[in-house]
Amino acid sequence: MSLRTSVIVNRVNNLSDARYCAGMGADILGFNLMLDDPERVSAETLKEISGWVAGVKLAGEFIKAKPEVINDLADEFNLDYIQLNVPYLIDEVEEINRPVILKVYVDKDTVESELLEVMELYSPYVEYFIIDSNDFTTIDDTNIKFLKGIAKQFDVYIGFGLSKENALEVIEKIKPVGIGLQGGNEIKPGLKDFDELQEIFEEIEEA
Repeated sequence: MSLRTSVIVNRVNNLSDARYCAGMGADILGFNLMLDDPERVSAETLKEISGWVAGVKLAGEFIKAKPEVINDLADEFNLDYIQLNVPYLIDEVEEINRPVILKVYVDKDTVESELLEVMELYSPYVEYFIIDSNDFTTIDDTNIKFLKGIAKQFDVYIGFGLSKENALEVIEKIKPVGIGLQGGNEIKPGLKDFDELQEIFEEIEEA
């Protein structure tokens, strides 16, 4: 399936999500490998998923793990990317032996020039940025211009405020590298409600 933009799906924690998203054309599947997180995906599950999906890149999501731990897990699970969900020191990012995706946050108090300064600092060391938010629940006229300005300067995925109603508008007006979606828990093993993911995937499918 061909999509209008690149898609990364984070927090994938079951084979149903992984197979569905890979089949729909997602480029990157992200797995929670955060130490001490009770929702961390198990080694057995990740190995099962990586053995079943093809044609999609795998990313490990981290917060506090040291670079040497990240590198060991990247080797163990054949990860293609490392996603850092908080800023690491530049020296630490340089120690990671996979391309890095860095999550950055925007909120109602974000100063564009300050955010751009931070992204400029990290840009030589990361492959992509994912823009998330704890404040904004949608993307509309109040923040679309702001996000468009960021996307002009950096390779970003928009990772918040997406729905079937605005997904195409986000892609066309902001022109990001791609969008970031979220996986979720199964209702029971093998049974998953794909409604929200499916609606967005179908909306951005190439005609």
